[in-house]
Amino acid sequence: MGQRKSALEISIEELDRELIARGAMVPDDKKFNFKDKEGIPGRDVVMTGIKESYKTAPPPNASLADLSTWDLARILIFKTRSGMDFTRGAWSEDLMDYYEISEEPIEKNAHCIAAICRKDNLSDEKKGFSALRVKNYGKAFNLCDLEPFRDQPISAGAMCSGFLVKEDIIATASHWVLENNITDLRFLFGYQMVDESTAVTSIPKENIYQGVEVIHRVFNPGSDNPGWALVRLDRKVEGQAVARLSKEEIFCDQAVYTFGHPVGLPLKFGAGASVLDVHETFFEANLNIYSGSIGSPVFVLDTHEVIGMVVKNEDNDFRWTGKGWISVLYPEGKKVQCTRVSDLIDFI
Repeated sequence: MGQRKSALEISIEELDRELIARGAMVPDDKKFNFKDKEGIPGRDVVMTGIKESYKTAPPPNASLADLSTWDLARILIFKTRSGMDFTRGAWSEDLMDYYEISEEPIEKNAHCIAAICRKDNLSDEKKGFSALRVKNYGKAFNLCDLEPFRDQPISAGAMCSGFLVKEDIIATASHWVLENNITDLRFLFGYQMVDESTAVTSIPKENIYQGVEVIHRVFNPGSDNPGWALVRLDRKVEGQAVARLSKEEIFCDQAVYTFGHPVGLPLKFGAGASVLDVHETFFEANLNIYSGSIGSPVFVLDTHEVIGMVVKNEDNDFRWTGKGWISVLYPEGKKVQCTRVSDLIDFI
């Protein structure tokens, strides 16, 4: 027999497969027994994807039997989060909050991002503010203590991302936008962390806009490029940045980054990615994003222009550890489908 590998010699892929294999053996009424029984739409979407991945789980690896599930999770965290600052509970390099951005062109692009929700996910407050209905991310998902952003708020209602492409036009994912629901949508600017413990969830009403018209919508369910939509707002947006859209060719290995509100979290910045494959109407990039990042713009690092929008990603980022859930983001990112922004330009 060959010598057993040490824990740190086990590959990330092996560790991840083993967590999936072991999670599949845990009864659903245990691992999906959330203290927050009501839940949130973002959690429902993610956990539906997780349940699907468990259906095709491999058998447990006998060579890893001497390691507990929690030990496997801790090793995986160590191997995939080498840039993580455990005193802050967040990545220090590839995935970060708005207040951590230091480069001026990137910080400026953060101001074109809108969080999109239904009107019933906002409640009026005095003095010209509306409060976003939120829950605690860690409690809503039963997250482990080492999970990044676990103490941050998460939208209590469904939420996706969009970005400003003209003073009164938002680009976003098509499955969110229908002619009969457009006036129920609200587009918020400024839902973000201002320091490591303070989130802006009370939004000035001047930063909240209503959808009034679907300018154009492409919907191709089941395809690699399921679609996008352009929405006209009730008035011109003030005090925010309009994204600059690229007309240049897209090529492999192009360095890119993204912004968005994954699973309803405050604004997140994902860096350290690149274009993997280019197709006629979409491209693929290894973006560092969570589930629920549909509608997020993809920027080119050297010009800071938008080349695409996230339109499809896998909703199976989380793994059961026996002590709660952790998210798994591989250091090289994951392959994400993005529509080419050139599809949008002619309709703006």
